[in-house]
Amino acid sequence: MSNAKTLNPVVAVPRIASVFESAVESYSPRPNDDSRSRSFRHFLVAPIKYEKNYSYPLLVWLHGSGSSEAELFDVAPQISSRNYVAVAPRGLVASRDDVVCRRSNGRLVVEKARRETYYDWPETDEGVSEAENLVFYSIDQALAKFNVHRRRVFLLGRGTGGTMALRVALRNPREFAGVVSIDGAFPTLERQPLRSWRAARDLPILMTTGLGGSSIPQLTPKQLGLFHTAGLTVVIRQYNERRNEERAAETRMRKILLDVNRWAMERSLNPQAPISELFQTR
Repeated sequence: MSNAKTLNPVVAVPRIASVFESAVESYSPRPNDDSRSRSFRHFLVAPIKYEKNYSYPLLVWLHGSGSSEAELFDVAPQISSRNYVAVAPRGLVASRDDVVCRRSNGRLVVEKARRETYYDWPETDEGVSEAENLVFYSIDQALAKFNVHRRRVFLLGRGTGGTMALRVALRNPREFAGVVSIDGAFPTLERQPLRSWRAARDLPILMTTGLGGSSIPQLTPKQLGLFHTAGLTVVIRQYNERRNEERAAETRMRKILLDVNRWAMERSLNPQAPISELFQTR
């Protein structure tokens, strides 16, 4: 990540401006531990009717693979446009080969090959460390610009962002009021995601799964047993797409985000709210 000398504000399109009172910036400086200026791509937004004397819960959103921090503008209004301050950092640059083949004389021939770059949350040592830094840089930006309740910070993500949200929150369980993984796989046991398992017992966790989509990972009996053995506070909700329903995936996501709002607000207002069920179908 390179330093930026000139920081240009984001120009919000009318749809975004009508939902949020403040689309703050896409670049923002932050002194790191060595007191050197550092910048990172992110969006930070305030709720409609922002009240400076009220300490808001904060949502930190990690986008899915191939998306970007702009995903926040689709997600946050569906959760709530009034209840939270929200921030989303951009993932790390990754690359993959995009190969187009054709069949000639019974053989596959490469017609076109190119290197495609995108943003993701790789589960490498460097990737996890950098994602953790981006999460806490984002929290610092929100604290500096808005009235945010430091003990009501929720880390959320979708897909690979959900997996990374789980990993970062489990590494720092006392820093978050809860973590939400939407269709994200549970982190691999490499790099010891449960090394702070005693403290993680007090971390509320919401995970979603579902049937009918190849991109939706399924939790295994071994993973469910691991949650039980570690004593984690996990709610798992299954949301299934209705067959033959137009825009079924969007309808499913809308239901998920409405429930995320209820879940987060319940834990903001009553942090000790009991968990009654491990697995629920919605």
